[in-house]
Amino acid sequence: MNDKNDINSKNDTNNKEDNNDVNSHVGYGISFGLIGGTAFSSIVGLFIESPLVWAFGPGIGMLVGIVIGASMDANDNKDS
Repeated sequence: MNDKNDINSKNDTNNKEDNNDVNSHVGYGISFGLIGGTAFSSIVGLFIESPLVWAFGPGIGMLVGIVIGASMDANDNKDS
């Protein structure tokens, strides 16, 4: 009888873990932010001859992507 309760509790735990599998948009934000920041640096780098453009462009792009991805996650979590 005790073994049956252990199996049921393990199944309950597995079901809870399965329900927590949600897709996060932060990873997409990091990827596309890095690509967008690099593209921005390429375009701005044509006009401004400074290595600071390449130093800050991709980083700022990733930061913006993380913020956008996190706000999308917050909106998704608010609906459910």
